[in-house]
Amino acid sequence: MSNSTFRRGLMLLASVSLALSSCGHVPLSGEAGLSSLAAAGEPVVNELYYDSPGTDAGTFIELKGPAGKSLSGYTLAAFDTAGTQYRTITLSGTIPAGGYFVVAQDTTVASRNLVNAGADLNNGAGSLRLLKSGAVIDAVAYGSPSSSRGEGASAATTGAGSALARVPDGSDTDANSVDFRVQAATPGAANGGGTGGGGGTTGKKVLFDLTKAEDAGNADWRIDGAYSDYASALRGLGYTVSSVTGTSITSTSLSGASVLVIPEPQNPFSDAERAAIQSFVQSGGGVFMITDHRVSDRNNNGWDSPEVFNGWDGGTPASVGSTLQASLNSDVIFGLGASFNSSFSDPVYTATPVTTHPILNGVSSAGVYVGTSVDVLSGTALMGTGGKTYLAVNSVGAGRVAMWGDSSTFGDNTYSDGSTGTYNNWPNLSNATLGKNIVRWLAKDL
Repeated sequence: MSNSTFRRGLMLLASVSLALSSCGHVPLSGEAGLSSLAAAGEPVVNELYYDSPGTDAGTFIELKGPAGKSLSGYTLAAFDTAGTQYRTITLSGTIPAGGYFVVAQDTTVASRNLVNAGADLNNGAGSLRLLKSGAVIDAVAYGSPSSSRGEGASAATTGAGSALARVPDGSDTDANSVDFRVQAATPGAANGGGTGGGGGTTGKKVLFDLTKAEDAGNADWRIDGAYSDYASALRGLGYTVSSVTGTSITSTSLSGASVLVIPEPQNPFSDAERAAIQSFVQSGGGVFMITDHRVSDRNNNGWDSPEVFNGWDGGTPASVGSTLQASLNSDVIFGLGASFNSSFSDPVYTATPVTTHPILNGVSSAGVYVGTSVDVLSGTALMGTGGKTYLAVNSVGAGRVAMWGDSSTFGDNTYSDGSTGTYNNWPNLSNATLGKNIVRWLAKDL
């Protein structure tokens, strides 16, 4: 096709669309010109996250387009399975430098650029179109709508907890079934992960340690216990989540993992375990250390979680072998230490952001339910109150580490034996978002 023919085609499509729009109708045809318009520098619908687990929250629509492009005059039109338009979202602002523009249902969505409750689209089946002054720019249909408003064959439906994304980003073959695939949600970031939710995987594994009596006494920091909601939220993002069991952490047990979560450990780490964890981080892995207050000795062996992370404090037990005295030595090898100055008498605090960071996207506060503060020897303090830090991060070698001061923040109210605990005041929405963001950042997905 010659350039003049191409331009005449665009002008004809625009004039027909504008004429229909002036009569009060949104154009429902024009698919043949959609990819041509996109190729001329127009944005495309790049990702849809319309069905979150439970009551929909945190859903979004992502566009991909030229950085700096104004979205004035653009709208999104949503259609039900019968092809009837049920929603219009008026866009505003410009596409950021990264090329992704995220229309979020609410403020819990990371990397959001515009908040509009209408971004919560119909589950199951439907269509979405991007319009410019009434002209169709791009369109996607998902599921099996009885009247499609997309391009070619419809893309798959996602099921709760997964997103529908163009892979590669911005690609358009005029067939939604070819261009889109189901994966973990990645608002404001590149697509390409594996199938999310429903047993799928981003290709990344998150391990929760269970070798250090994390379920001792009145604690139950297991992924089938008080951390079951946390594990489910991560699976909803597309991660594979499992536990490290036995009595020790080794390089073999960490093989293939992206993130290791250590929630309130009760037994010390040996020199060999510390070396394995340090090597894991240096080689690109992420470690999330979740501590608790001093004197949080659940199994009465003389070790509380701040000691397990920082090393023996010289108190009880009376004798500790040299292979265990340093324990993880997190303050030395990772630059983050659980403070020995915090005690059980600390009140409930509300930690708030003290800087800007991707982990803090959508996070305004988080409860610290009698925890310990973090000594930041190197790295960045992210959240705190009263002059104390309760969340800090650091980059070590090719990997990343994070430390949070209270194990309860990410827990729920159910024990692994089915009984109900005393943890009735968490998690809240901020804590759920915070927990997911920390793991995503450690896995280098945020």
